[in-house]
Amino acid sequence: MFDNIKKALYFRKMTLLYNQGVMDKKIVPFDADLYEKMSHTYFNGIPISMRIKHLKPLPGMPGGCYDRSLFMFFCFPEALLCRGDNKALELNYDKENAGHGWIEIEDYVYDPSLLMRFDKKLYYSIFMPTNISKSTMTDYCSNPEGKALYDDVTKTTIQDLQTPGIKRMNLIATIPLVKKIAEISSNPDFVRELDEYLASINYDEKQISEDLDLAIKKQTKF
Repeated sequence: MFDNIKKALYFRKMTLLYNQGVMDKKIVPFDADLYEKMSHTYFNGIPISMRIKHLKPLPGMPGGCYDRSLFMFFCFPEALLCRGDNKALELNYDKENAGHGWIEIEDYVYDPSLLMRFDKKLYYSIFMPTNISKSTMTDYCSNPEGKALYDDVTKTTIQDLQTPGIKRMNLIATIPLVKKIAEISSNPDFVRELDEYLASINYDEKQISEDLDLAIKKQTKF
């Protein structure tokens, strides 16, 4: 019973702080400028902006915040990649499922699950994170695997996706699935943005598939 009272008090305080933060504009939605900055970085051929804005994990699916915060981290060299236990998640799910990921830039927290930018002090007051770790880009790239992924993501350009090569051929594994998700979502903004992106890279599924088949045939000759 005592635990239930503590939980109720926490969420009441959380709601009050959140509502006040919105009123004071210390909590604001991700804006068009932020998405624009993320639209020129690609992971598996998909703009990070599209992944963050539209390819959100299903409610209750754990772990999505880790990948999403990492995607955002790749877009902003000055950001800190943060990991910690979130009090709200702990009370809702348990300590084993309290882990959360976000990024920080100067005095702001960018939450990849809520799609909101928070004043950092307010974010910490609301979600009371513990067991926090923070990594700079230098820290992340000190690990060879991290450096390899960072280089692969940040050095991919739209030209790599427009011209024949492995980056373009990789689209055959991602674009059909994203197209299906956009169709099922019934979100006209998602469908429009995806159509515009595919037009910008001259996406031709048949041609890419033929190029892939040809590359496989060349490899099997050796």
